[in-house]
Parts: sequence; structure tokens; C-alpha cells
Amino acid sequence: MEINDQACNEISYQSSDQAPRTPSQKATRDQRIAARTLRAQRYTYAQIASKLGITQRQVQKACSDERPTPRKACGRSRKLSEEQLDEIIEFISSSKETRRMPYSRVIQELQLPVSPETLRRALARRGYHRCKALRKPPLSDRTRALRLIWALEHVNWTREQWEKVLWTDETWVTSIYHRRIYVTRRSGEEFDDTCVRERISHAPGWMFWGSFYGNEKGPCLFWEKEWGSITSAQYTERIVPLIDGMVTMARNHLNKHLIVMQDGAPSHRNLLTIEELHERGIYPIDWPPYSPDLNPIEQLWDWIKD
Repeated sequence: MEINDQACNEISYQSSDQAPRTPSQKATRDQRIAARTLRAQRYTYAQIASKLGITQRQVQKACSDERPTPRKACGRSRKLSEEQLDEIIEFISSSKETRRMPYSRVIQELQLPVSPETLRRALARRGYHRCKALRKPPLSDRTRALRLIWALEHVNWTREQWEKVLWTDETWVTSIYHRRIYVTRRSGEEFDDTCVRERISHAPGWMFWGSFYGNEKGPCLFWEKEWGSITSAQYTERIVPLIDGMVTMARNHLNKHLIVMQDGAPSHRNLLTIEELHERGIYPIDWPPYSPDLNPIEQLWDWIKD
């Protein structure tokens, strides 16, 4: 194919009015044909790139490719444009209600022509996923510092060390269905006001205390209503013996020296409770305040209640 100087100049003039192309942009069919023609006339890659307003890499590719027409892009085209995704994310992030909407409901509200799975993949590309809503703890600067210190002190613990921790906790159990609340969010948004769940009054039920270490279930106990609230005296009478029995059994029969973990509930940190544990040779691990997220037993409560 022949190309005269006027045609080349015309292509050059059209290209020079535009911003220089980046390597991610594709040369047009006319530019590719012109590049091959100019190369046949012994123009250098740099001269051709300057004349046509494309990169030298695009010139080289145009000249080495047997076909001047670019190959069609592989794969399916995306059903949601970036602008549509921006609008979807703005809608989802606008309130607690929209954060909690399942993908099928978002599609219904916005009348999107896609399936929930397509929407899930599109949002995942932007870093948005369905995550369990957390309660927002009242973290002061001091509490944040204590949590960080604890994390740094234990960041290099081995699996064997963690398996020696007897994790304990109480939870409220009801006869109604336990429903987790999920929100659509990015990493780092877990304590955003639109992503956290509110603390609600307990439905009628029972207090349950449980424990585990490694892959083994420890002792557990339903707190009878006639016992009243969990005071330090009640805790040392009914729960501390269970902890002591587990620690003693593991030490004498399994050659495991368990470390007891309990949170900072009033009945746990009371001097009477601490003295009773120390008399039994039990020294609980230091635990930062407002840190239920650091206790793996929280995951078991959700599993048990489901």
C-alpha cells in the first residue's frame, strides 16, 4: 500500500492535536498502517512515533505485526462501568441501612441489569466485601496504646505458645435465632459509624460461660437464674474451680502448662478473684481492655449460636 506525504502529514496533524498517547492506549488502524508505510520508507521508530503521535513501542508493534488491524480484546466486557460502580459505592456507603443490604437488594433498589455474583465481583475489584458488623468499643488513647503494646508483645508467639492459652468468656444465649449482621465495606472501615452494630438489650435467655485451648474444648457452665448476677464471690465459687480443674488436669495428665485468659469484667479483675486464682497457682495473662476481637472464642460463640 502506498501513502503520500499529504496523507502522512494529515495523520500527523490529527495526532499532534491530542495529548501524547500512553503505552496503555492502542494505536488506531490508520496509524498502524501509516507506521508500516513510513517504516518501509526508512523512517526511524522515533521519527514515526513523533510524526504520528504514538509511542515507539506502538510503532515497533505495528511494524512487526502482520495485521494492521488490532486484535479484539479477549474475554467478556464488563457489565458495570467504572462510573456505575462509583454510583453503587456511593449508594452503599450512604447509611447503615444500605451498608447492610444484600447484593440482591442493592440490585433491586438501583435496578441494575446484573446478577448478585456479578455485583460481588465488581465490588471486590474495588476492595469491598461482605463482612460481619462489629460493635464499636470505646477506645481512648490509653486503651489504644495498651492494645498495641499487647499485640507487639505477642506478635512473634508460635502456634505452640498460643495452644497453651485457655481462652474463657461469657456470652448471652437465647432461644431465638441468632442472626449475624453483615455490611458491605472496605478494609479499614470496620468501625465507621455506618458499619458498626448497635448494642441492644438482651432478649430473655441464659448466661453461658465456656472455655477452650488449642483444638480441645474446656469446661463450660450455664449460669442458673437463681444464682443472680456474676459477682466476684459467685465467680470464685462456681467458675474458678472449673478453671483450676482444667489447668490441673492438663498439667498432670497432658504435661501442658496452660495460661488462663479472662477479660477485664468486674468479677474477673476483682481482688477477691485474683487472690483466689493466685492461691491456686493460676496467673492469668494480661489482657487489654475492650478487646473481645482479640479473643478467638468470639468466633465460637457465633458458630454455636447459629
